[in-house]
Amino acid sequence: MRRIDAHTHLFAPAQIAGRDQLAAHDRTFAEMYGDTAAKMSAAPGLLSALDRAGLDAAVAAGFAFASEPAIEEQNRYLLASASEAGGRIIPLATVNLSLPGWRGSAEYALAQGARGIGELRPHNQGWDPLGTAAHDLCDLAAGLAAPLLWHVSEPVGHDYPGKRGGITPEELWRLASAHPQTVMIAAHFGGGLPFYLQMPEVRTALSMTYFDTSAASLLYDDASVVRLVDLAGPARVLFGSDYPLLSPLRQLQRITALLPGDIAQAVCGGNADTLFSDRPDT
Repeated sequence: MRRIDAHTHLFAPAQIAGRDQLAAHDRTFAEMYGDTAAKMSAAPGLLSALDRAGLDAAVAAGFAFASEPAIEEQNRYLLASASEAGGRIIPLATVNLSLPGWRGSAEYALAQGARGIGELRPHNQGWDPLGTAAHDLCDLAAGLAAPLLWHVSEPVGHDYPGKRGGITPEELWRLASAHPQTVMIAAHFGGGLPFYLQMPEVRTALSMTYFDTSAASLLYDDASVVRLVDLAGPARVLFGSDYPLLSPLRQLQRITALLPGDIAQAVCGGNADTLFSDRPDT
């Protein structure tokens, strides 16, 4: 069973070098990466981090850019990096549903080897997560068995760069309810949504929704990981570090110390391996 970090981020080297230019034209990018202290990474850095952590692979997303050129450059780099990494990088495609050609871009990236789409930040990009285009995206993803990774943040607590602008827990529940065949991944503990899994109708609606642990140590106490597994079930929790924000090694050590061996195996790789392997030929 492979050990997989299910939530990491990569940038094309030219985008790392051009941080200032990107920040000048993309408000959300400026909020999160305008400060040179904010970590950005290309593929070699991620692969080295995986080696240090003893991880076999990582699911790699880019950033929810606003402009089509930035999205296309990023998708090309993610796909090329995955091709060169021999299965160690599982790429996700970036899309912006406010752009007229989003569907063609998504279909092309998935045909070229992207295994899902995300990390989706609808409000940052200016589209409605419950609008027509969002429903079209869910139908497309369901038809290709391509998981959708959503940025979901907790509506309370301290502020930090990039906290807002994704999808709210309520919006995700409504969208998942309308698309029971679409696999959703709710990042960052689903912004607290797993608590409502104790309601039977919510548990039914979210039967195809997974929750990842990305950035957990910046948000919650250690016991929260155990609570998440108890609420969602061990088969629907994915270990994610949010690299390069956090170290995969340290996050993996934290989670494996909290969970029994068989559950830790599922959370720290088995679930992601199954989720991203189960896709029909395109």
